[in-house]
Amino acid sequence: MLLKNNKQTLDQVANLVKYAFLKKNDLTQDKNFLGRYNDAFNFGEEKDGQLASYIMVNKFTSRIFDKEVKMGGVGYVSSYPENRGQGDINRLMKEAIRYLHEHNYVISNLAPFSESFYRRYGYENTIFQKEFHFKDNAINNFKPLKNGRVIRGRLTDSTINDAVISLYHNKFSRNSQRNTVLRENWWWDRINTYYPDRFTCVYFDENKIPQGYMFYEIDSPNMQVDEFYYQTPDAARALLSIIASHVSSNLNYHIKDAENSLLNEFFPNQDLLRINTFPYMMTRIIDMKQTLNCMKLVNERELVIKVYADDIIEENNGSWKLIFKNKQMSVEKTSQSADYSATLTNWTKVLLGHLTLRQAVKLGFVKENRHQPNDFVKGEVSFYDYF
Repeated sequence: MLLKNNKQTLDQVANLVKYAFLKKNDLTQDKNFLGRYNDAFNFGEEKDGQLASYIMVNKFTSRIFDKEVKMGGVGYVSSYPENRGQGDINRLMKEAIRYLHEHNYVISNLAPFSESFYRRYGYENTIFQKEFHFKDNAINNFKPLKNGRVIRGRLTDSTINDAVISLYHNKFSRNSQRNTVLRENWWWDRINTYYPDRFTCVYFDENKIPQGYMFYEIDSPNMQVDEFYYQTPDAARALLSIIASHVSSNLNYHIKDAENSLLNEFFPNQDLLRINTFPYMMTRIIDMKQTLNCMKLVNERELVIKVYADDIIEENNGSWKLIFKNKQMSVEKTSQSADYSATLTNWTKVLLGHLTLRQAVKLGFVKENRHQPNDFVKGEVSFYDYF
């Protein structure tokens, strides 16, 4: 059930989350937790008047190409140990998904503790991240640039904060993001307080225009860069030179970046890098029609796809026709035979994940009933938010 927003609910939610996620502090006084709790749909099941299981769904806005859509971010999925295996989470997940559909949400994202568990509810891997690992010998060739300069500090510094947010929003102007959170002020504030040991570096070019930034922490023997963004090659090299300035500390370096990152190309000896790509977030399509309305096709011509096996939102099932008229796309249900057919989760791999339609057909995730010389534009995910 949807929980009431009162002190009794907060106390019980805080106690359950503290127990389930091994928190040490009083969450009712924790501004990071309260920032999320107060901006969420809270679902729970009670036993004998006490909260036994809980799911938080935060209200986000995400960009899918040139459209802003409502996204429900699922987190803090938890039950007390004596209540596990009673079906509470199963009921709550289905209730939350239906609730989001009723309230015009388009997608839902989550960081899974088990991919197979959340796949039962229509979630599928869509957001992947690339991580670079290296030692001093891979980075010691990078020297400070003579043009422009790097400012290092905290996001609490207004100059740094304004530059980072400006760079962040610049990326969206290209209309190429396919499933990226539009960070609102409350989320930026939470980033500030949730990572108290994090430093921020911003590179300004010779015209004093910000061109790149990175967030990083040092916890010896590791230097962890959690966000690395650059608009120009000089920005990338300048930020890498800041990392290189730590070589005397004998650290292990780790940079998290977008799945399609080409950062390794800046390194003169790429054989010294260890590069991993791993799944980061899963997505559930809440409203198939609205999701399809966000899509871009390689060729602007009619395409019919069939969706099946959505056991929670029946409206998503059926055949959908993507029609172009005067360079505008519209989507409608149709009785026409489909060009391509797949389950909801497999369509999620194609529409919001990194698989092309051709790849999905080749892998057997999508059935090709009638070949069409078309595909969905892939876009990119450039920034990563954990909730």
